Amino acid sequence: MRDARLPLLLALLAASLQWLAVGCATARPVDPAARTLHIFDGESGEALGWSDVIARAAAADATFVGERHDDPTGHDVQLAIYQDLLARFPGTAIALEHLERNEQATLDRYLRGEITPDAFIDETKSRDWAGDGTWVRFFQPLVDTARENDSAVIAANAPRDLVRRARTEGHAALDALPQPERGWFDIPVTAVPVRSSDDAAWNRDWQAYADRFHDFMSGGDDSAEERARTANVFLSQSTWDGTMGASVANALATGAPRVVMCAGCFHIERRGGTVLQFLARRPGARALTVTVIDASSAELRREDRGAADIVIYGFPVARKPRG
Repeated sequence: MRDARLPLLLALLAASLQWLAVGCATARPVDPAARTLHIFDGESGEALGWSDVIARAAAADATFVGERHDDPTGHDVQLAIYQDLLARFPGTAIALEHLERNEQATLDRYLRGEITPDAFIDETKSRDWAGDGTWVRFFQPLVDTARENDSAVIAANAPRDLVRRARTEGHAALDALPQPERGWFDIPVTAVPVRSSDDAAWNRDWQAYADRFHDFMSGGDDSAEERARTANVFLSQSTWDGTMGASVANALATGAPRVVMCAGCFHIERRGGTVLQFLARRPGARALTVTVIDASSAELRREDRGAADIVIYGFPVARKPRG
């Protein structure tokens, strides 16, 4: 006679095998060199140690770590900061420029163990985010560290099609969007992005950020035509900033004890747009900025003074010439 328990046992075995297949990813350890780099206070130039970095991050509500997307050392530093903050503040969230808000549901399915790492990477089209095969090396360890510690991962950026609409139709078109589309941007704040503030210093910093963006994009061309072109592109840039800054603010508002935001260095350095958009939504919040520069230096270089609260030097990255 057939054992009536056999179908149940087979089902349990299948479920266990599926869980093993889905849950096999583990966060890689940090390269020990990440904690032994040359580190400096970004204003005074005072030499710092790794313990100073973590102490300052622990004293902040949100830590913004700027990266050169193709720099392995920068990503090692991000992972080291996140792991060490998690050890002090369980539940610390990680927010990523590299994932868009409409991908949060897929991300959450992975965090719950419902899909494999490959399925998550492929569904979000992330595998080659910073070059061939870079996701697994640079970004997946952050996601898996959060998953292993039951912490939130925030898909922080704006969906591509809505960024395109910002560029082609202006921010007013985004303000007029119905829910749930607006929700991809800035729950629970209403303006995307914040364009002015009662704080005069914030307004000056936002204008300075826009001017830096123009200088970077124009290559020194200050003609009216080039101003108009870069102002149009800035509609996209500021939409990314507005969404990422709001993502960090929302993570704190919904209970994360600390947040680490990882994004391209331009968004973060010199009170960049993502930092300013966060502060517009959380006046009085404590924000720490860290930038990792792909160069070797035993002292704070003059051109890097003021780049961030903490400046870390790594190693030069060999890049193919443009053109």
